[in-house]
Amino acid sequence: MSPPTTTLALAAVVCLASGFAWAGPAVNGPFKGDAFGPVELRTDGDHLVGTAPAGGPCNLSGAEQVLTGDFQDNVFVGTVTVCQSGEACELTGTYPVLLVYNIEDRVFAGRVKLEPGCGSDALGDKGLLVLRAATPEPTQGAPATPQPAERQAQVPVQIAPPSSGSAAQVAAQRREAVDVPAALKLGHQALAAKNALGATQQFQLVLAQDKNNASALTGMGVASFLRNQQGDALRYLELARNVGNLQARAEASFWMACVRLAERQPKPAQDALRRAVKEGWSPPEDNALVDRELQRLSGEGPLFEQLLKEARGRKRAQGRDPQGAGSVSP
Repeated sequence: MSPPTTTLALAAVVCLASGFAWAGPAVNGPFKGDAFGPVELRTDGDHLVGTAPAGGPCNLSGAEQVLTGDFQDNVFVGTVTVCQSGEACELTGTYPVLLVYNIEDRVFAGRVKLEPGCGSDALGDKGLLVLRAATPEPTQGAPATPQPAERQAQVPVQIAPPSSGSAAQVAAQRREAVDVPAALKLGHQALAAKNALGATQQFQLVLAQDKNNASALTGMGVASFLRNQQGDALRYLELARNVGNLQARAEASFWMACVRLAERQPKPAQDALRRAVKEGWSPPEDNALVDRELQRLSGEGPLFEQLLKEARGRKRAQGRDPQGAGSVSP
């Protein structure tokens, strides 16, 4: 099989425009891109997750989830996280991506549109992303044994073509199927596990259906904070305060305090924490992420400690179990 080129990506677009696609595949095993490096892909129904090992073109310190999303027949719609270079660019960026999967060749192909001025060692020319199965191909002359999902008759199935080629617009066409409570729960579970990318994907699904969902906005803020994207974190948290009820505003204020402290701005951090306590915030139980931030805040001096003592005392007095970002119950 000849190496994929930009022609393959163009062929993918033609496939979409024609309105035909193969039945949804099962993809499980190692894949590799010439630039992207190795990645382990796993599907659960229509959902796909890709995990890259340590090292690679982005010099990862450990295994990291870099690809997540869902299949629409043979079209993968989701997000990809890549390392970046550029004067005004974050060290990593997460972008919407649309990849077409060729079942016979076991190849994904598509393009990733980076922010202006940014580049990535994990992508090919003009943002091309091509992933090929790394397992050996069947011996010549021997018939391949298809996976169960690949045994489905490869009969053209009519699908509604997207209004444009962007992954975000394709994902928007699927938003009516989002189970908001379930997506929020998965998102907060991912936050509790410090899985910022997995949390982001779930909260994005919610916001595609309800842009004013305060829990999802707060979750996006915390996920951005975990990825050291403090500007984005503050923007999401401020949006959550603008649209949420008192409890949501208190939750957002607490995380604003954490972000401000990470930015080495103790006075704004103290003001945000005071506002959170005044609005009724109290720490959830058995939440390692919140506990980590409480320890950092406590180390900033007696004024912080006094505010946190008040928040903890309120929780014990009322005997309630408040829900915070990272809680399994949004």
